Parts: sequence; structure tokens; C-alpha cells
Amino acid sequence: MDALQNVFNNREIAIGGWVIMIIIVGLFTKIGRGFLESVLPIVFGRKFVVFYIIFLSFFSLTVLYLYHASFWDLSLLKDTAFWVLFIFVPLFVKTIEDAKDGRFFAKLIKDNLSAIVIIEFILNFWTFNLAVEILAIPIVFLLAVIYAFASREEKTVNLKKFIDGLFVVFGSVVIIFTLYNLIQRPGEILNIKILKEFLLPILLLFMNLPVVYGLALYNTYEQVFVRIKGEPKEHQKIKRQLFRFAGINLTKVTSLRNNLMRATNFSRTAEELKQHLQGFEKYLNTRLGDNYMKRARFYILSCILMIIICLSGIIASNSTVGLKDLMTFNFVLDIAKIKQIVTYVLSTGLAISICFLIYFIGFRKRKYEEISQIKKFALHDLLLSIKYQNRMLQEFPPVEDPQKLFAQYISIIYDIKRECDKAIVTYDNLLTNWELETLKQLQTYTSLLISTIGIDDIECYSAEEFTIFFNDKKTTAIQNEKINIFISDIERDIKKYSDQIKLCMEIFKVST
Repeated sequence: MDALQNVFNNREIAIGGWVIMIIIVGLFTKIGRGFLESVLPIVFGRKFVVFYIIFLSFFSLTVLYLYHASFWDLSLLKDTAFWVLFIFVPLFVKTIEDAKDGRFFAKLIKDNLSAIVIIEFILNFWTFNLAVEILAIPIVFLLAVIYAFASREEKTVNLKKFIDGLFVVFGSVVIIFTLYNLIQRPGEILNIKILKEFLLPILLLFMNLPVVYGLALYNTYEQVFVRIKGEPKEHQKIKRQLFRFAGINLTKVTSLRNNLMRATNFSRTAEELKQHLQGFEKYLNTRLGDNYMKRARFYILSCILMIIICLSGIIASNSTVGLKDLMTFNFVLDIAKIKQIVTYVLSTGLAISICFLIYFIGFRKRKYEEISQIKKFALHDLLLSIKYQNRMLQEFPPVEDPQKLFAQYISIIYDIKRECDKAIVTYDNLLTNWELETLKQLQTYTSLLISTIGIDDIECYSAEEFTIFFNDKKTTAIQNEKINIFISDIERDIKKYSDQIKLCMEIFKVST
């Protein structure tokens, strides 16, 4: 046990023990074996195996690079394995589902550089006694499961509040315990070894971003290629033509996927496709929403690149620094060997680049504010309806009270649907690709909810008339002792609709 505790902390041992126990029990149950039989063929499919090989090869090179830079050693093997299992594997799934453009990667980097990462690292550094951890893990897990179920129904809201209180108490105990250890034993966390453990996940993420980007690119191309029409003998030529058009630009590939009918126009041959893609290129170039910020982003990236080049040149000109020394900050300036001309030029370039970077960040902010104001003016009625609906959203929609449902949801949904239809048709060119997709998704969910309700024009109904209609439909719907299909469909559609309203509030930065 002592040898185990030298490698893993008590929380990791407790979690590992419970996970192993659950896996062993699962293997001896019919449900567990059935789950494995259905999942394993997917996880180890041919395309996934190819990706695993590519990732492991690239990942091995990054670890080898860190090893030669004297950053990585065997003491970080556990943290490296944990990163692959608990960070990269979920990121693999998330990339397939959500990666559509640079915004996904910008958010990914921002999340991993936020202050909460430091706080989580410190809170998880010190653990309780092993017996306490072994007891606490299943209790916390059980409470989390109960909390998830309690959050689904209004009648269990008191149980949800009670569990909220328990989590607050538990969190307070962890924080107090951490602060006590931080004050009493600061040397345990304030050292180079722990700094490396903290920086390792960030470095691994940044260094493996090309693989993540490649996965997103491959996944999006697959969605395009699977919808290819035309003669079978032309398929390979069409694929090559599409790749020459979009290249490794994920945003462009996503635009191609979202507008495949417009881009290809049912091309039967590669030559036909080439002509249609030229027209689609002109369409993309005229999209104000996608192109308005391009120049500002280009200027900022150029300044950052110049700063990196100038800093690297100054260090190289003023010291005898090897790659290993550079990575570990183990170098001393040698004034005697200063190369004056290079140093002066690069120093001037560095100063100018920093000044331009500051200016272009402000320039980008101004351009963003300009286009945002134009969008808010153009979409004023839609955003006003979304803002009003967001205020009316309830944690538990009143599906058992048709009058409240009418006032808080139904009467607003039709207004949003109408404004959404108008905005998509009228301001397609003004919106960015992801903003347009967000509105199209909102349009889909409002249409789905309206279809479930079964009323084409709500203006013909008052609250009382809607109540009569709703109750009649509820009565005639298929149902059993627990579930009414009509009510269940309404709840499902309102949940999707509510989530999309919140997403629109976030995307368009509507003030609450």
C-alpha cells in the first residue's frame, strides 16, 4: 500500500478501486457484457484505429520532445496517462460533436487557461485519509445521480435543494481543508515538481492541438463526402476537387457542409463541380458576417508571429543557447558576443510589433462593436423576443397548467418563429456561419414545438381557447399510468427550445 500511495494519492486510489470493482461486477452481468459487445466494435472500428495510431505516434513525439527538453520524466508518467484517459478521450468525443470552426479551439484554449484550472488543481492536491476517500466517493456519486433525477421533476425540487445544501457543505469542508494545508505546508505545492505537474496538461493540450484539429477536419470532410452525388467513377475526382477548394480550412469545410446543395448543385462530374464551386467561392467572399473581422484577426496573428520571431532572434543573437536550455530557461546572456546589428533590428521590430499588436487588438474590438451594433439593430425584434422568452423560462415548464404554458411559452414561440424565418432570409449575408446555424437550429426547434402543439396560427386562440384545445389533445393522446405521449413530447420539445434560447442569448450577447 505504501508503494501505491507513493505513486497515487488517496483520492485516485479510492476512485480506481471503485472503478475496478464496478468493471469486474459488470463483466459478470448480462447488461455489462451486452454493453461491451455493442460498444467495442464501434470503439475499435477501422477508422478509429487509424486515428488512434496517428494520435499515439504524434503524442509519443510530443512526450519525447518534452523529455529531451528535460521537462518530462518518469515521475510524470501517471499524470500523462491520466491526461490521455480523462482529458483527451472526452475531448475526442467533444471534437467530433462540436468542432466546426476556430471558435471551438479558442474556447478550448480559454477554458484551459482560466483561473478555475488553478483552483481545481489546488483543491485536488491534498486529499483526505484513504478510508474517508473510499467512503466519500460512492456517497458523492450516489448524491450526484439522485440530484440528476431530482432535477427532472418539479415534485422533487425540495430533494434537489437538500442535495444542493449537502454539496455546499462538502465543498466548504474541502476548501477549508485545502486552505489549512496551504498555510501549514506551502512547500508541498510550491516547488518545481508540482509546477511541472500543473503545466503538463496545458503543454500536452497545446502540443496535440494539430491532432485535434485534424480530427475535426477529417470528421467534417467525412460528412461532406458521404453526401456526394454523381457518377460512381467520378467520386474520387469530386473528393479531390472539394479538398482543393477547402483545403485544411475547417471554417470553409464547415460552410461547404452546411451549404452542400448550393455549393455542388447536384454536380455529376468533377468538371461541373469546379464551375459550381467557383460560384460558391464568390458567395463566401460576399458574406459580410464571416469576412468583416478577417482583416483584424490577420493583423493580430501577424503581430504575434513577429513578436515570437523577434524574441527568438534576440535570444539566439545574445547567447549560446541550445534547444534544451531554451525550454528549461537555463541560459545566460553573453554580452561579449552580442551581435549588435541583429539585436538592434530585432529589438526595434519587437517594439513595433508590440505597439501594433496593442493597436490592432483595439482595432478588432472596435470593428466587433460596429458589426455587433449593426446586427442588434437588424435583429432587434428577434433579439427582443428571445430576451423576453429567456426571462419567462422556467426550470420546470408548466405543462400541467395550459394557461401558464400559453402565457410563458406558447404565445412567444410563434413570434420567435416568425422573426426567425424573416432574419434567416433577410440577413443571411450579415450573420457569421455559426450565428446563422444557431438561428436555423432555433427555427427547427420552434417548428418542432409548433408541430407538436398542432396549431398553425396562435393568434386565433385566446388563453381560454388554448386551454380547451390543449386539454382535448391531452385527453385523446396515447397514455399509460405514468406517461402521456402528448405531454411528454411537449416537455421534450420545450427542453430543446429552452436550451437553444439560452444559446442564442450567449451567441448574440443579449443582456439579461
